[in-house]
Amino acid sequence: MFLDQELKNIREAKNRVSICCDLHRRLVDIEIREMYRGTRRTISTLTLGLAVAEQILRFLREEKFRRR
Repeated sequence: MFLDQELKNIREAKNRVSICCDLHRRLVDIEIREMYRGTRRTISTLTLGLAVAEQILRFLREEKFRRR
């Protein structure tokens, strides 16, 4: 009787550990995907900012030459 209860407790603890490990793996996967998306978003924003800066510089150079 005592050993049966101990085996049951061990099985339940094992199941809890298994569930925790599975949740941790899923969380890590979600966090990695979010970091990847954040990095892509940052690169996209920088690319857009550089494109706008290039257009502004081109416009200013053209205006400078027109005034001469």
